[in-house]
Amino acid sequence: MTRVDYKAVMLIAAARRISKGNEVFVGMGLPIMVAMYAQKSHATHSVLLNEYGIVDPMMHEAIEVADPAFGERSAQLCSMIDALGWLLRRADIAVLGAAQVDRYGNSNSTVIGDYRKPSLRIAGSGGANDIASLARSFVLIMDKQRPGKMPERVDYLTSPGFLDGPQARERCGLPGGGPEAVYTDKAVYKFHPVTKELFVQSLHPGITLADVRKDTGWKISAAPKLLRTPLPTPGELRLLRSLDPNHVYLD
Repeated sequence: MTRVDYKAVMLIAAARRISKGNEVFVGMGLPIMVAMYAQKSHATHSVLLNEYGIVDPMMHEAIEVADPAFGERSAQLCSMIDALGWLLRRADIAVLGAAQVDRYGNSNSTVIGDYRKPSLRIAGSGGANDIASLARSFVLIMDKQRPGKMPERVDYLTSPGFLDGPQARERCGLPGGGPEAVYTDKAVYKFHPVTKELFVQSLHPGITLADVRKDTGWKISAAPKLLRTPLPTPGELRLLRSLDPNHVYLD
């Protein structure tokens, strides 16, 4: 049996959310691969934006978003205030990474465990809180799903999803539309339009609902008609891997 590259399945599935001509606000880490792949494959003429004020970088291979080379051939450089204000509010979709995601799409990129004595300290918010608060819509990418990475409640709320349920964002005065999907190496998740809770929409090839529930911190519900995430074609895999020849993001 051919070994499935589940990280590639996740990244390419997320990239399909990006359409031709979209303005895409890109977070650090795996979201860079998602946006680059979309721009080089089906979403031609899409424009990539990021929190450092780099507009439409002309990248041919993956580098970290903080690398100065990221802006070398960009269309425009502006301030972070402009990026997180004007650019973010006009973007069609934002893509964020996360270390933890909970049942309402709140995400954690700060600490695992108790904040004062964490078992792991992560990079922190950067612009993630601003993006999750302000973006018209955003999706989350999280690799290596397991119960500790999808708890019922995140250890630290770095970036708001739907907080504790319906109307919570509105009560807190958050202008953005909130998360629309979560992509992991197990499945694709969407949010119930009424309860705002995550549910399983699509299982990756070879993954069962029991597998997903084993690696989720609560008994997650599933769509009445579960879909199957398409397996990437050899050509799609070649393109994805060609964008990261130095294995910055890919194994």
